[in-house]
Amino acid sequence: MTEKKVYRLLKFKKAYLMMLFCLLIHNGFSQTNSKSNELWIYQNQEDSLTERLTKNWNNSLESGDTLSAIKSLNQLASIYCNRVNYSKSYDGYWKALLLADQSDDAASKAISYNGLAILYSLYERREEALKYYLLALDINRDLVNRGTLDQAALNENYFPLAVHYKYEHNPELAHKYLDSCELLLPTDVVGLFTAVERAHLFVQEKKFNRADKIFNQIEKQITENSPDFTPILYSYIGDLHAGRQAHEQATAYYIKSIAAAKKHLTHLNFVPDVYEKLSAIMSLRGNPKQANEYLKLANQINEYLYSSRSPNNQYLLEIKDEYRLEKERNERVTQERRLRTLEQEQQISNLKIFLLVVSIGLLFSVGFFLFKYWRTKHKTEKRTIELERQKEAEKSREILSVKNKELTLSTLQLIAKDELLSNLKNGLKQIQKETDSKVAGKLMKEIGLNKDQSWLEFEKRFSAVNNDFYKKVKNQFPDLTPYDLKICALLKLDFTGKEMATLLGISAESAQTSRYRLRKKLGLKKEDNLVDFMNEI
Repeated sequence: MTEKKVYRLLKFKKAYLMMLFCLLIHNGFSQTNSKSNELWIYQNQEDSLTERLTKNWNNSLESGDTLSAIKSLNQLASIYCNRVNYSKSYDGYWKALLLADQSDDAASKAISYNGLAILYSLYERREEALKYYLLALDINRDLVNRGTLDQAALNENYFPLAVHYKYEHNPELAHKYLDSCELLLPTDVVGLFTAVERAHLFVQEKKFNRADKIFNQIEKQITENSPDFTPILYSYIGDLHAGRQAHEQATAYYIKSIAAAKKHLTHLNFVPDVYEKLSAIMSLRGNPKQANEYLKLANQINEYLYSSRSPNNQYLLEIKDEYRLEKERNERVTQERRLRTLEQEQQISNLKIFLLVVSIGLLFSVGFFLFKYWRTKHKTEKRTIELERQKEAEKSREILSVKNKELTLSTLQLIAKDELLSNLKNGLKQIQKETDSKVAGKLMKEIGLNKDQSWLEFEKRFSAVNNDFYKKVKNQFPDLTPYDLKICALLKLDFTGKEMATLLGISAESAQTSRYRLRKKLGLKKEDNLVDFMNEI
């Protein structure tokens, strides 16, 4: 048997399984079939513990406390594994795993997977062992990411993986997982166990000085604080001396390892390996008789632990995996139920979609008709308002037209009056020339004042009828002069050039010139009608 068997029984801090095959080891030491009182008392303590856990498990199931039942099952399975009762251990882990699946207890599933990994590794089912180790690691990482598990708990996954890869002769991965352990708990007691594994890795890599330095630093601490761990420590230090060909020191530590295992009843699985190593050393030292005795003891223990003839192993070697098969059956049933549920949900979903589509269709139809109704009503109201506005505008235009006609008529009367006054003024000029009459001069001045008053009266009445006309023209054409604005007002009333000239007191030619200049300022073309343009403002 090689040192690889060590790896299979690891479990964090108590990761090294305490394979308490007490009767067998006692037979190996004494070469008899009787048990010592010390081992018998220890087994009775284990029995009381398993009875208590079994009772807790049953009570938890009766009370419906599934989580407590799963915890008790996992603990029972671990104890049965330590007592080399692999059949019950295997049953316990699978029962716990099935319950954990049903209750969706991820943390308990991780514990069960770790335990199953150990059991599978015992019988060289290494790929399955690694699969379960990694499953447990994935679960715990997810729990850490969710914040439901402390990150330090990942040591329970990293540490056995480091040992696994050590015995797979993959030191790179082994060191990597040990690094992870040290990052999480650099000063804890677990750090000592990590250091032990690190040192043993260095022994395998023949880095003896580095391994020796670590062992010297931690040997006293482990001896004082964790004496139940000394069987492993002494075995590893023995490997260090054996690698250096220091056979005497190696023999001393191997014997100390066996003695510590017997004293503390822990890590007894190391004993057959240590016997094989002692046998090899005795052969090298020229002591074949002692070598044969050690080898015989190693073979007796290995025969019990790993032989297919041993009743202890028949269950696991057959690997019926009843609970695994039951788990798969349960998963298939669960999948079928989920499928039926999904089909029902799909039917309900389709019905909901149908009702939703019908409802949306009805709402759309009602909305469409309401939209048509309100749109038609809005158009009718808009048309009515537009007609009323047009009527008002037409009425306003008619009123404006009437007022402008009245204004035009009154303006024309003013023009006629002005023409009369102009003729009268010309006559008075003639009289003044002939008679030099002061009365005629005075009358001429009076006639001029009345003319100015006539224009002011026209402008006032024009602004009252055409309010904002001057403002609109000025806004569009800010360069127009007051005189230009007068021309614009007269054009809006469609006055002729002669009428404009009479009202403004200018010649007809000057009136035409004013119209021409205004056209240029307004930017009108030759074909544009000046009067129409003014009426559009």
